[in-house]
Amino acid sequence: MRVFIIECPNPLDLLQGRNEGKSLEQICKLIGHEATSFQPRSKSDLDTVCQYISSIDREHDDTDNPDLPVCIHISSHGEEDGLFFGKNLLTWNELEEILEPVCTQKSTYPGEKILIISACEAKQQKLTKNIQKKLQIKNGFQPIKHLFITASEDVYWDDAVVAWALFYNKIPKTSLAKKKKILEVLSLIERAELGRIHYYRWSAKKEQYQCFCAQGKLKNL
Repeated sequence: MRVFIIECPNPLDLLQGRNEGKSLEQICKLIGHEATSFQPRSKSDLDTVCQYISSIDREHDDTDNPDLPVCIHISSHGEEDGLFFGKNLLTWNELEEILEPVCTQKSTYPGEKILIISACEAKQQKLTKNIQKKLQIKNGFQPIKHLFITASEDVYWDDAVVAWALFYNKIPKTSLAKKKKILEVLSLIERAELGRIHYYRWSAKKEQYQCFCAQGKLKNL
């Protein structure tokens, strides 16, 4: 995959060496992914980063795999109403707006999009509902097909690094088209006591997200 890691640690995280993004960047490269990381410090910084990522295209790709899936991995502190970027609490509505350039069909890059949110209380997200609403009112809007969101109440950075390292190691060995195989990876992470992950999979037929965990389908959240 092509992995863009976006992390906003708070000042104490930086001083005390709690850094999910840089750790995952190195792990992803060791596994064989193309990976880079960003550390936006505010809502406006995040907006700039997402605009930049949305400009990806095939024109300057020198590899034999021009259509690899693109994964956007967002790591930050969070609460029920959204995610923290510096002093800014970014609401789920605002996050959907900032991610909108990634969801439009202007890019010539056809690879599938994956979104990961690693944050406390991220399971309270309203992002999937907002994306479904946006689809009804905006032409050219294309929902991200796969969302993986931490579902544990508290997310400890060391557990999160190991959990996502396992995720990035196992997911390429399966197919995104095979939901059962994806759930097996989530089950492996849960059995290792590294936390619970909710998987939101876009259904083009129903024009909505369906939610799953390691044990199977959940009532849409």
